[in-house]
Amino acid sequence: MKAAIAKIKVVPVLITLLLGAAAGNTWLQVWIQQDIAKKSEVLETKLGESAEKSKKMNTQLADVQKLKQQTDNLNKKVTGIEKNTAGLDRELKELDRVVATIAKRVHAISGNTAVTEKDLKSIQATVDNSTKVLRSIQNSNANIVNTLNTMEKIQLEINANLKEINRKTRAVPEKPRG
Repeated sequence: MKAAIAKIKVVPVLITLLLGAAAGNTWLQVWIQQDIAKKSEVLETKLGESAEKSKKMNTQLADVQKLKQQTDNLNKKVTGIEKNTAGLDRELKELDRVVATIAKRVHAISGNTAVTEKDLKSIQATVDNSTKVLRSIQNSNANIVNTLNTMEKIQLEINANLKEINRKTRAVPEKPRG
């Protein structure tokens, strides 16, 4: 009889420990998910910023095309001026300076576009990795929920068995001491 009572005391303790471990694991998973969600929001913000940069770069590239056309037009005008006039050296030097400035601007914009494309690819890879981690955590949480449901069923069975044992032991008369 004492051995049965000792076993009854150990089982609830073990179940309580298992439930505590599962609850701690669930809390850890939730904390990790919150951290990943925060990082995902930061990445999403950066992706939005990069998209804005990309839009600006596209606008700048369109401006570059216009600048190239204007440069071509200027070059044609310079050629015409050189043919038709002999005394406009100062204006030609100014036009050369403008063309050189435009060429520098075109070169700078081309460099910025390459950097933005690399940033976008890096952000996309990070977002893909975060998505994989979130899916893995989601699967882990589903497994934890199933385990907790199973443990709850076992606890209900144990409680029912304990009630039955209590009911049966009430009917057993106590032995007189002594």
